[in-house]
Amino acid sequence: MKTVSLVFLAAFTVWAASVVSRDLATRKIPNAAIKTGMRLFAASLAAFLVYTALGYTGRAQSFMNYNFYLLLAIHLFWSVLAGLVLWYSEIWPAGDAKFFMLVSASLPLANPYLRNFPHYLFLSLLINIFVSAAVWILGSFIASGFSSASPSDFFAEVWSDMKKRMAVLSAGRNKAAVAALALNIGFVFLLHQVLALEARGFLGKIFSRADILFFFMFMLWDKIGGAFSSRRWGYLSAGCYAVYFVGGFFFFPEHLWLLASGALSNFFKFSLLLFFGRFMLEFLMEKKDMYHVTARELEPGMVLSAKASKMLKDNTAFEGAFDDCFKDGLSEEQVGELRTWLNSLKVHNPKVEVVRGRPFALWIFAGAVLSLVLDRNLAGMLR
Repeated sequence: MKTVSLVFLAAFTVWAASVVSRDLATRKIPNAAIKTGMRLFAASLAAFLVYTALGYTGRAQSFMNYNFYLLLAIHLFWSVLAGLVLWYSEIWPAGDAKFFMLVSASLPLANPYLRNFPHYLFLSLLINIFVSAAVWILGSFIASGFSSASPSDFFAEVWSDMKKRMAVLSAGRNKAAVAALALNIGFVFLLHQVLALEARGFLGKIFSRADILFFFMFMLWDKIGGAFSSRRWGYLSAGCYAVYFVGGFFFFPEHLWLLASGALSNFFKFSLLLFFGRFMLEFLMEKKDMYHVTARELEPGMVLSAKASKMLKDNTAFEGAFDDCFKDGLSEEQVGELRTWLNSLKVHNPKVEVVRGRPFALWIFAGAVLSLVLDRNLAGMLR
């Protein structure tokens, strides 16, 4: 059995390295490479099943029992769901998302005894991917500042940009609106605490981990963040807060403040993660990769900046044509509409912000290597 895992690990490494090399060269992961990875995964899984059959008939000493395949199915579910979320939330293009799904799915075949398998292995892998990428990108960004002609001017400009970014984020929000938003988001974490206490079995395993909630809310924030500012959500959370505190006072006073304090702690953790990870780090990364193109220079596959994407989504003239600006880049139809709109503007040589795509297959592969070597995530090591 160990031989099968080692052979698969060697083949998987060769395949993943070829995907990384292609992505670095072309910034794209072709479907042919994904299909090759799927065949490799299927062949390895078939070998595992053969050994299982031999084991149950007494002809093999080392094999995985049938429970392993049930656990693998659960892990596959989480891996596919996470990949879809990362694509739909416009974090990764489809190629990177599919590569992640395959890499994540393959980890238990390389080492069936990995920690966090099956419910949290995908999350541990994602943490290793994004932490390692963030450290490298932030480090290279700082290094480029020190190596610039005038480091003081470089960092002064960065600080100025960050202050402008914070001003944009706080624009149009008074203290009452911010407090209401905080309470509305906090309700989600309070609900999570209640479910974590009461849920049992499979649901109990899911709700016991706040980091899964962090992941989905963090990645989908651009899609769901606006809902927390709505009046309906405000009325719902206010009513539920009232029910919780009044009911808790009479029926579970020993847990009342314990759950509330846990929710408050998770709210602050998520707020810091959202602010620094989504609002600031992503902003700085985009700034480094940003450039402007004219209508004539626009091409299918170009990726809009977050600012340009939001502007086009909010523009009713496009009738929702840019509601889904995935990281795969602009489609031919979107390019046509954008060219027409730019040419109609009464501005000399109008341009739109786009960003250079970052080849992320390298970091997905690096995250997998870290997961196999360390058998834990980097964030856990820092605790």
